[in-house]
Amino acid sequence: MKNIILLTTVFFAACGNNTKQVAKDQISDTSTTAAVVTERKDTNATSPAIKQSVDEVAASNNVVIPGKSIGKVEIGMIDTSLETLFGKPDLSDAAMGKAWLTWYGKKPDEHNNKTQLDVYTAYKDTSMRDKSVQQIRTTSSFFKTEQNVHVYSSLDDIQKAFPAIKKVPQSADDAKKFMVYDDVNNGIAFEIVDANDQQICRAIFIHVKGKGVRDIYIAAPSIK
Repeated sequence: MKNIILLTTVFFAACGNNTKQVAKDQISDTSTTAAVVTERKDTNATSPAIKQSVDEVAASNNVVIPGKSIGKVEIGMIDTSLETLFGKPDLSDAAMGKAWLTWYGKKPDEHNNKTQLDVYTAYKDTSMRDKSVQQIRTTSSFFKTEQNVHVYSSLDDIQKAFPAIKKVPQSADDAKKFMVYDDVNNGIAFEIVDANDQQICRAIFIHVKGKGVRDIYIAAPSIK
């Protein structure tokens, strides 16, 4: 199993008066549900033809829409559109027609944590011709929902905005490091960690409405 994740650079917007500053070493160990992944490819390259960096694209759209999109990345869009937006991914982890693609932000966030945007793609249908975006993940606090929920928001604030979220069962090892809360019907999930006596969001997933975050092929992401 290889770790992969996608991030973009963000500017911190603290959510709620009770949210305390989160230390880097308390949020940077990012991981979720495990799955077997092969053929890891480190591209570490940026297409010379790209017109905008990941950061610049993010700056033009920071909206998180449950079940639909994070910024300009939308569920269902053809995977080739991603390179048009961001250039070649910094990381690609693929197996059996499925892949996680990761783009890193150029600058660390307000807590000096590296950010990334991760996109999971798979064949769009049984024709096995085109691949489409099936799931999106960000560790950037720049992206926000309509209710102002973002990375670094507290679990209490998230539960107020998304009262239907439920804790997702995890392995014993993963449960010691983080928790995942999923609003299946709305198509949004959150990775939660304990930090400074609080439960804080460190990543947001967008997935197809009505299909749980663990029902979709997930690698175990980690901050690189």
